[in-house]
This record gives sequence, C-alpha cells and structure tokens, in this order.
Amino acid sequence: MCRAYSRQLSALKPQLDANNVRMIGIGLEELGVEEFVEGKFFDGELYIDMKKESFKTLNFRRYNIFTVIKAIFTDPAKKLLAWANNENIKGNMSGDGFQNGGTLIVQAGGTKQLLFYKQEDAAQHVPLEDVLKALGIEEKAPKAEGASSGQKEVVCEEDVCKIVKK
Repeated sequence: MCRAYSRQLSALKPQLDANNVRMIGIGLEELGVEEFVEGKFFDGELYIDMKKESFKTLNFRRYNIFTVIKAIFTDPAKKLLAWANNENIKGNMSGDGFQNGGTLIVQAGGTKQLLFYKQEDAAQHVPLEDVLKALGIEEKAPKAEGASSGQKEVVCEEDVCKIVKK
C-alpha cells in the first residue's frame, strides 16, 4: 500500500517543485529500496532510517501478526490494493511489513510543523489536497484514486494545520 500512495503523492511533484518544496521519503530498511527506486514509486528524495528512530520518535504504529491480517481486509485497503493492481503496482512482501508511517510537513529550516498525519491504518493516507492546503498552495490536487483519508479532514488555524476526524 505504501508503493501505491507513494506513486499518488509523487503526482504532486510538479506543484511542489514550482513552489520550492522538497519532498523527502523515509524508508525503514534497505531491503526493497532498489526495486522501489527502479519502479519509480516515489519522485522525491529517499533516505533510509535503518534503526527506525524517526518512526519511534514520531510514535508511528506497528502492527503485529494479528492486526496486520485484519488491516489488509478492510474496505479502504481493498480499494487501494485494487487501484494499485489496476496501475500495475505490485507489492513486495519482503522485509518489515508491520510498520505504519505518516506525513510530516515542516516549514523551510525545519523549525515549524505545518502538518502531521499519523497513519492509524495501512490504507489511510493524508489526502493530496490536504498536503497542498498545509503548504498554502491553492492549486487543485490530482485525483488520488483508491486513497482513503479515513474520514478525516485538515483544519488550518493561523499557520498550523491538524487532521481531525469528521
């Protein structure tokens, strides 16, 4: 599912480049990185956090064998996987499939958090339009078929955005 969302997020690259915004992905292991890069799943800069310190610091959820099986059979997961299959995005079940992630947007210089989205479910990702909204980019986001926002919405107050359940 991360490959599918990475491909969707990469659709924002031209808009981000036009607004001098860097897109950086943090992977959690070297296993599969070469295949990920060759498959062009993500157009931004990619770094690997072998010790998973950033995932721990940001308190990103880890599945266990029981919760991961349940997660892949949810309706949002089925929808995202169907979209990925239609786009010929194949998964790679090697490595750590138990780690969830999220999206963190910080202001230039890294001193101010603009948006923090923590995945509660493997099929949930921050909607692309919310990424642009947090960055103050008023252009329309490309449609991200199969993506699930988990019935959440981004609310921006002053110069900080947060995600709240609808």
